[in-house]
Amino acid sequence: MVDTPKAMAALLSLVLTAGLVACSSDGDQRGAGADAGQRSSGAGISGDFAQQNMIVTAVCSRGNGSGGVINVDGWNPQSWKHVAHAEFRLPDTAIVDSDKARPNTAVRQLCEPDELPADAADVAAIRSLFDQDFTKMAVVTEDPQTAATHGGYVDRSGKFTDLTGNEDFGNTPHEDNAAFSRDGSAVWFTYEVVDQPGISTKNRVSSRALAGDHKVVDQFEVETVGERNLIMVGRTPSRAVLANGAVLSPDGKRILAESRVLDVPAEGQGVGPDLVDKGRYLSCGGVGWLDNDTVLCSEDGRFAALDIAAGAQPGAPILPSNDHDNHAMVISPDGQRFAFLSQKGAAINYYLCDTKPGSTPQKIERTGEFSTLGDTAAFIEWR
Repeated sequence: MVDTPKAMAALLSLVLTAGLVACSSDGDQRGAGADAGQRSSGAGISGDFAQQNMIVTAVCSRGNGSGGVINVDGWNPQSWKHVAHAEFRLPDTAIVDSDKARPNTAVRQLCEPDELPADAADVAAIRSLFDQDFTKMAVVTEDPQTAATHGGYVDRSGKFTDLTGNEDFGNTPHEDNAAFSRDGSAVWFTYEVVDQPGISTKNRVSSRALAGDHKVVDQFEVETVGERNLIMVGRTPSRAVLANGAVLSPDGKRILAESRVLDVPAEGQGVGPDLVDKGRYLSCGGVGWLDNDTVLCSEDGRFAALDIAAGAQPGAPILPSNDHDNHAMVISPDGQRFAFLSQKGAAINYYLCDTKPGSTPQKIERTGEFSTLGDTAAFIEWR
């Protein structure tokens, strides 16, 4: 996946429709219910996120200068009925935006006004904030006086657990990029280690188990972290990938990261930028997997399927010719459909489309329960 520039000032609004209709005129504008911060109340909705036939969305409602609330909702992709809800209230010291490379957290992709989710790379990072059943969310906090950053998590009750814990006299902790293993057993993160005080530091990827004393378990070293996100792929065990987007193939044998394909390392080894760079570069911008040997490519915004065999070229375009700015987000588990964001001027809309060449995208109309989600919601999983 390519780390595309964030070209949009506002985006992501999902909406309910009784029937998806064909792509309409370029002049479609955001509806009155698309104001930021509006969302479904979740009243009477189950907290059980089914393991199939569900699209999951996430939206950030900012606090008054600090903290905020992350709402996660499940929707039936055929009827768009609201079927699941979870809420995570962030502590006041949680990092939700930043104007520097660190401290970093994927919460920024949801909560920063100018860093809103636009493509599958952002979606992969946001999804990694949560465990499999959306019972917990990884959080990075910052001490406003010492600039120390701690990794931890919040549960649905709003309780924050600081896994870094109390600081001893010594080096200030800088733990960033908090991400959850899918089984919910550990929070992973990147952190700086002082190599030579005042001269140089090293960057590590580590984890802390939720059980026991939360002692740091060192995983692997990376040269630089920068703006890359820590992405967890697979379930048991989860594997950490430090990259601008990463997706595991359905059979668990390959990773698609930054438009490169690489074999999954043996023995649970993590994947840093050095391994990603050694992957085979695809002839188009890879978005996600359609099956074990085929990926969906952005291909000038019209999208196309690409066999990952060496020398293969993208197939015929999926979308008709258009002058929109299109960004794929999630692909259905069977690889037959995908959801994408489309922008033309000030008009921002969301579509579902088959993955066959020559398909007609279907716009998700901005009515009903979905209209309460606002302009900053993201599709983060199609299960």
